[in-house]
Order: sequence, then structure tokens, then C-alpha cells
Amino acid sequence: MANETPDAEKHDKARELTEQALDKLVQGQDSEADALIAKAKKLDESAVVEVVDDLEEDAADRGEATQKKD
Repeated sequence: MANETPDAEKHDKARELTEQALDKLVQGQDSEADALIAKAKKLDESAVVEVVDDLEEDAADRGEATQKKD
């Protein structure tokens, strides 16, 4: 991270916060998750969108793998 631009560092931090928020959601800690997502959006909203897109792609890939096994 030492050689990253400030924008790249913000993006990485926002991704990290978003992933932490997902963990909180799994644990049923919705208000904590909301707070983390709000922080992430302030840093870099595109990073939040990127994490959601990654999740959707992973879900689609798992769906295809499951269908191929049947």
C-alpha cells in the first residue's frame, strides 16, 4: 500500500469496510453493518458497488456450477 495513490488507498479501505459490513450482516448486526457501509460510501462509493458486483458474479458462478453437476 505504500506506493498507492491516495485514491487507491481510499478505494481499498472502502472495499475493506464493505467486506466488514457483510460480516456484520451475517452476524445479525445490521446497525453496525449500516454504519460501515456509510463510511465506505463516503470514502469511495464505487468500491461498495464493486464488492456487490463481485458477490453477484460469485453467486452466478456457483449457480452455473450447481447446474452442471445435476
